[in-house]
Amino acid sequence: MTYQCKRAVHAMHAGVAMLLLACTVPAFGHDGGAASRSVADHATWVVQRTTHLASLRIGQGATVSAQPGRSVTLTVNGVDVPLQPGSYNGDVVLTVTRAIVVPFSMMGKTFGPYHFRAAVYVDNGKLVADKSVLAAAGHGKVTDTSADDLSITSRAEDFNGIVVTGQSTYMVNRPTIDFVGNGGNDFAGFGAAIMASGHARLTVNGAKIRTRGAVRTAVFVGGDSTVTVNNADIETRDGVLPANYKFSIVPGEMMEVPYGLGIYGNVRATNVVGHGTVYYNHSHIKAEAWGALSTDGDGPTKLVATDSLIETVKSGYGAYANGLAHDYFNHCVFNVADYGLVVGGPGSGTFTDGTVVNSRRFGVMMHQGTGGGTLTIEKGSVFNTKSTTIEVKGRGTHIIVDGAKLVPGNGVILQTMDNDDPIMRAMMAKNPGAAPGMAVPGQQRYSGNVVADFKHVNLKGDIYHAMTDVGEMDLSLEDASIDGVISLATTHPASGKEPTKATFQQIGDVGDVPGPSAGKYGLKLSLGDRAHWTVARTSYLTSLSVASSATVRAPNHQQLVLKVDGKTQPLKAGSTYAGKIVIEVKPAAG
Repeated sequence: MTYQCKRAVHAMHAGVAMLLLACTVPAFGHDGGAASRSVADHATWVVQRTTHLASLRIGQGATVSAQPGRSVTLTVNGVDVPLQPGSYNGDVVLTVTRAIVVPFSMMGKTFGPYHFRAAVYVDNGKLVADKSVLAAAGHGKVTDTSADDLSITSRAEDFNGIVVTGQSTYMVNRPTIDFVGNGGNDFAGFGAAIMASGHARLTVNGAKIRTRGAVRTAVFVGGDSTVTVNNADIETRDGVLPANYKFSIVPGEMMEVPYGLGIYGNVRATNVVGHGTVYYNHSHIKAEAWGALSTDGDGPTKLVATDSLIETVKSGYGAYANGLAHDYFNHCVFNVADYGLVVGGPGSGTFTDGTVVNSRRFGVMMHQGTGGGTLTIEKGSVFNTKSTTIEVKGRGTHIIVDGAKLVPGNGVILQTMDNDDPIMRAMMAKNPGAAPGMAVPGQQRYSGNVVADFKHVNLKGDIYHAMTDVGEMDLSLEDASIDGVISLATTHPASGKEPTKATFQQIGDVGDVPGPSAGKYGLKLSLGDRAHWTVARTSYLTSLSVASSATVRAPNHQQLVLKVDGKTQPLKAGSTYAGKIVIEVKPAAG
């Protein structure tokens, strides 16, 4: 069935003439007999069917609702507005729809069920007219398979724009969506501009989306759905948290980013949960704070961005890969406040095909759980960061840097350290021995070792392993050079004090003191074929292997002295050393 929309300029509302969708089949019939309606103070009006009015007054303390199993939505000149006391004039529509009831549970807690309202609701390949608030869909055309040129504006909380679910294949072309007001739960898609769930396959072309509100997500992908977004312009801005809101990291309660990440904000532009997949092509995704792209559930989830611009303005990350997630970035540009990518648990990230990350703080931060996953930076990708390029906190992983350029502003390429997140520290203090972070049901406990392979790169900067109570660092260079320190170390907060909730923006800022291992694990360095290390300052290792074509050099006018278990030994190519290794850098003799 096709709903062809009429273009007609209706009465002025707030000084703006609006274009309104007029569809041939209103939900639950149509009551257009009364030109105006007044609901007396403290009175109750149960709206029986969709009603069109020229004016509506809702008195103080009055209630306007629908029958059980139904929802009612107020639009004025096509704009979804809160159903609350006040006077409304113009094209006033009270749309009665069948309730969309969505249960939600995560991490052992159940919330809701949520009662969704949406401008367009598609289920199992059909537009469900009596679950769609078509009066809020603007001008355009809606069918069972596509929606073209819709304009959806909401100034109320928890309203969804387009929801596609079930066994649906759907295409949305050139939508304009403008939402102001908080969402309800961005792990459930409650209040998202565009949402896919179930087994939906949704393609969105040429979207322009603006949201302002806490957890008012632009694009939500859940269930086993797949969403492809082409040529989009998306921007989200923070809202005002409810007066009774209490900080929580529990999905369903959480309405702001956990401060333990060292960032702030209360809306992320994208969230992918369940087994969802999203593709962004030739798009601009921008968030004022928190984050632009997030995969945040047990997974497996997948996010692929190609030829796209990804930005955060005041605070936040470009992307997040949590649980069994893999985020891919192909020929993208990141301009971010705090992180290009944050990885939680066994998540993975790949930067390839000349992707450029420009960050005012870190490149990649990996935390939570015991690790797993892979970080790959390859094929001409570039990281320009004012602080550390890669920071690994209290967990293991595998890092591959191949044919890339890393430019850390603080001179640290790779830093391992204990997790300085005060939230996780408090949780661990209450439950010693537990792996920090979100558990992934049914998944193995991963190794705490950090394996880092650098190939076909020229590096200038330091590598420190300072979580020797968690696991080893196994570092290799092949056809690569590095000028810097590679060493075991201890860290200390750069400010001199451990970060707290009050000083959360100092999280991750540390200094290093090279020295022998403070824990039971060490640092193994393998210099493979055509690997070259210029030892900038004295470094400490537990294993060193030098291929016959590799070299270990001192800086100009300096010399190296190798000691293994306190004994001086010659440092030669083609040799392997094990024990308490110190490579001292001293002034050259004479």
